[in-house]
Amino acid sequence: MPRDADRTRRGILAAAIDEFAANGYAGARIDRIAARAAVNKRMIYHHFGGKRALFEAVLADRLATGAPSAELVRLWMYEALERGDDDIVRLSERTALAATRIDAIRSAQARGELPPELDSALLALARTAVEVFPLAFPQLVRVVTGRRAASPEFHEAWSTFMRDWQRSGASQLPTKPRLRLDRSRVSQAARRPTAPTPRTPPR
Repeated sequence: MPRDADRTRRGILAAAIDEFAANGYAGARIDRIAARAAVNKRMIYHHFGGKRALFEAVLADRLATGAPSAELVRLWMYEALERGDDDIVRLSERTALAATRIDAIRSAQARGELPPELDSALLALARTAVEVFPLAFPQLVRVVTGRRAASPEFHEAWSTFMRDWQRSGASQLPTKPRLRLDRSRVSQAARRPTAPTPRTPPR
């Protein structure tokens, strides 16, 4: 591909990432993408063929980045709202990426780093959910922690937590909850006067 054409394609893709992440598939407009990329609409159809193909290219580009990003999470959320689990874009490629992560978890289970009793696919899903949550629900991050999800302080704390959790908490089998006694209440109950036991009158 000639250098100018490649630059045009990358410019369109960058504009489309912003547009789809901000407005979803249904709300995105080719006109706005063209304006963002400073190209004619015909160039979008020339390079990508149409809106759906452009959306697929956006997802493929974000999926290739590895760790979930705020943009990718927003794209996932719009995809879920508009399509559910039907007509999944690039299903085979995304299934292959998921399989890679599941294989990594199985290897960790084989090395004794994760409990072998846990379903590897569900464990991969749980890990993804934990990683994605702050990106998907920044308002809840602030409600619970008092920090903004995009702040360096939260990012550092969350990264440390994830490392510690994967090293220790995630590698331990769940145990039955122990009964915890409220010592202060037990002490109060012990000091509480009891009613005297009635004496049996002599016969």
